[in-house]
Amino acid sequence: MSYHSKTIKQAVKDIESEKTFLPAIQRKFVWPRHKIEYLFDSLMRNFPIGSFLFWELKSEKAYDYVFYNFLRKYDERKPNNERKTGSFLNPEIIGVLDGQQRLSSMYLGLQGTHRERLKYHRSLQDYAYPETALYLNLLTLPYYINNEGDIDIEREIDFEFRFLTQEEAKHIKSKNNEGIWNKSFWFKVGDVLRWSDDPEIDEIFEALKLACVHENQTNAFNKKKRLIKKGLRDLHKRICEEELINYFKVTKDDLDDILKIFIRVNSGGTILSKTDLLFSTIVATWEDGRDEIEAFLKDLNSKGDGFWFNNDFLMRSCLVLSDLPVLFKVNSFKSKNVQLVKDNWENIKSALEKTVNLLESFGFSGSVLTSQNSVIVIAYHFMKGGNTSETSKQGIKKYLLHALLKNVYGGQGDQVITSFRNALREEVVDKENKESSKEKTYQLKQSTFPFDVFLDLKLPANKTLKITEEDIEEFLNYRKSANSFFVLALLYPHLRFNQVHFHQDHIHPHSRFSDAKLRDVGIPEDKWQHWQSLKDTIPNLQLMEGRENSSKNATQFKDWFEGSFDGNKNVNDPVKFREDNFIPSTSLEFSNFETFYTERKVLITSELMKVLNLKKKQEQEQEISNLSES
Repeated sequence: MSYHSKTIKQAVKDIESEKTFLPAIQRKFVWPRHKIEYLFDSLMRNFPIGSFLFWELKSEKAYDYVFYNFLRKYDERKPNNERKTGSFLNPEIIGVLDGQQRLSSMYLGLQGTHRERLKYHRSLQDYAYPETALYLNLLTLPYYINNEGDIDIEREIDFEFRFLTQEEAKHIKSKNNEGIWNKSFWFKVGDVLRWSDDPEIDEIFEALKLACVHENQTNAFNKKKRLIKKGLRDLHKRICEEELINYFKVTKDDLDDILKIFIRVNSGGTILSKTDLLFSTIVATWEDGRDEIEAFLKDLNSKGDGFWFNNDFLMRSCLVLSDLPVLFKVNSFKSKNVQLVKDNWENIKSALEKTVNLLESFGFSGSVLTSQNSVIVIAYHFMKGGNTSETSKQGIKKYLLHALLKNVYGGQGDQVITSFRNALREEVVDKENKESSKEKTYQLKQSTFPFDVFLDLKLPANKTLKITEEDIEEFLNYRKSANSFFVLALLYPHLRFNQVHFHQDHIHPHSRFSDAKLRDVGIPEDKWQHWQSLKDTIPNLQLMEGRENSSKNATQFKDWFEGSFDGNKNVNDPVKFREDNFIPSTSLEFSNFETFYTERKVLITSELMKVLNLKKKQEQEQEISNLSES
């Protein structure tokens, strides 16, 4: 990798001559107009604009990859770059890996046009999206003549770059205000590219002055002659003379290597990932693919209380559900595999929708789903025709809660997904030839979700779904969070989350644990910190219907338990409530919190052991002893 530089003019020329393109590692152009204007202000002030990363490769090799043309006519209604089609005209081409937004902005400002919706306009017609180009106001340049007679620059005043229509650049809207003419003269910035290498600034100044349309404008031009000539000279220097495009040049052929280099050297802007590369590659040959995928993600994320699924999740899902290698590599999305994903797209969508609907019924949302990878295995079950029986649903729920509580996807997600997928599927064999088909296809080993099989799997890094007595002890110390929800979900398996909204409720209210409240009920000061450390953990938490939780709020638990709201008892059946929520028979007074906490912890531990079909160590040891005696 070597370091080079070139002028902005040369960079623009390379784009115009179809030598420089945007590779599949690219996003939509997202910079708003004001950001482009600030970039040109930075150029005029000679501020650093960051380095670039250019990928240089032979044109015959470039045909293996997807490239896009730079936008010359930006339109907010259709902001996507067009894919490069046809032959490459140069023996070598350049792909811009880092600096795409900046270089696109320079190109638009110097050679392009920009359409953005006018404020307060809702129409999609052209009149609401006027075509504009970049101009510089020569009568408001932030230069001044200092005490020594030299030209200096005001730090607090910007160069007035602005995107304007041709009409706006020629005329002043305030027709009756003659004083405004001496404040505006708009010079089209791209005209600087047509000047000679050593322009006659005096001649250019005089030619521009002839374009003045009002006496006040001409007078202002003459008065600011020295400052205007300075501005024109500086603009030419920055665009055409000084080599401000500083770039690293890489010549690797393997796009995986290119991406690694990119991630290492990128220090600013929006960092691109392999997901961005794969997403761009998959939609490059899929008409309306980008809109289709983005609309589907939006739909998935709008379900229930909302999810946070992203392109990373969707790209990995496409790989897994299409029986492709799970590991993220560029080769995973060669044209053959892209076509496979496109062919499977409707089935992939259906499997993911079915999965997320099930998650919603389990009470999950983006705020508690701590691993999106865990969802993909469930979708694979549905993709291959797995059933939705009650047994499967309970198995899926157990798998999900175990996987999240044991954090099995942390660190080696791809390998863990592969292990689970292999446990789900088997290769389809041609029964006549008793051989695998040339193109491998897979089917489920069983139609019911195999939680018990998963439970016995040895996962990468010696991980397992199995929960132990020691794990339960650790779980009960979880503070109110996504993890505490997982534990409570095991304790409340029959709640209808898809019908009723449930909250994690503090049984003894959070507000009762302040120093002042603890003092009021006579708790010794040396116990305050201990009580406060327990208040947010699972033995003081329960799942409660949102409406009930709102009515309970900061009311003392004993008062709420025995009281009523809007004429209705809060607890109609105290015995059943205690059983359902593992409330011990001890006093519910707040002053008895420590005893309540200890006894409820025992009840919860016992229930979790039962739900998870675990035996206490003493029972296991006794069974072993009995076996050895017999």
